[in-house]
Amino acid sequence: MTKAKAKEEPKVEKVEKSEKRERKKGSLMERLLVAFAGTTLSIILTFGTTGLINHFNRNKDRRLTALMVMSSIESFARNLEDRAEEWNRMDSIATWLLRLPIDQVAKLGEGPFDDAIAEVFETPIMSHDKTAETIFSSNIDTWKNMGNFQFIDNVGACFSYMNFIEQELNDEAIEYAQKPAQVVNNASSYPGKTITEKLLRDEQVRRQLLQPNSIKAWLAYCADYIRQMNRSNMKLIDIPEEEVMAFTDALADVAEEDDLELDISDYKQPHPDADSVNANLLYARQLDSLLNRNK
Repeated sequence: MTKAKAKEEPKVEKVEKSEKRERKKGSLMERLLVAFAGTTLSIILTFGTTGLINHFNRNKDRRLTALMVMSSIESFARNLEDRAEEWNRMDSIATWLLRLPIDQVAKLGEGPFDDAIAEVFETPIMSHDKTAETIFSSNIDTWKNMGNFQFIDNVGACFSYMNFIEQELNDEAIEYAQKPAQVVNNASSYPGKTITEKLLRDEQVRRQLLQPNSIKAWLAYCADYIRQMNRSNMKLIDIPEEEVMAFTDALADVAEEDDLELDISDYKQPHPDADSVNANLLYARQLDSLLNRNK
């Protein structure tokens, strides 16, 4: 019995050592797995957070770009309304002039009609800010970031139509003023004593004076049509019209502040007196002292 026990004891020790080695291996594997999991989680969190931040920034940039573009379109519509008001005033003056009895105009002379003639033929030339269009149209990264090709296509159509309207309006304005300018510059070739009489006796000039009525209507139509196109843009990019209007108003306020006229008279100061000259100029003090000594 004693010999049998003695033989069994080494076996027990071997089993215990084997179990200890297995436990160590298990513990080491657990630590490696925990470390690996921690590293992997850290990488996921780092790059996942970066991805979320980048996604947020892209959405923010996309929204700002869309607002800038749609605000530019709305500003153009407002500009058209302003031009329509100008042509509406010209229409009022033209209507009044066409109703005047030409013989009575000749008797009154030139003076009473100077302002009316100058204003009715002072055609406004339109020019809109194309900054947003240039940025949007020339930067492929902007297109990629927008991620909405229907929106890009619609905005492009808006810009094309805006440029067409501006060119057409300016061509109309130039043509409208050409004949009156021809009469004024060649007054001796036209019947009548005064410039006003000569203008009102010319049939082509009288036809021109009918144009402001049509032009103001066309401008009002174009302003509404551009706004209708822009509302489609707002729906495509999911930005409410109120936000676009508020953004446009804010930009207009900034533009008004930037357009404040400076008056040079505000910067003028009186010439420096003798004391300030002597205080600032060493040689003036020295020469004044020398001149006073030689009196």
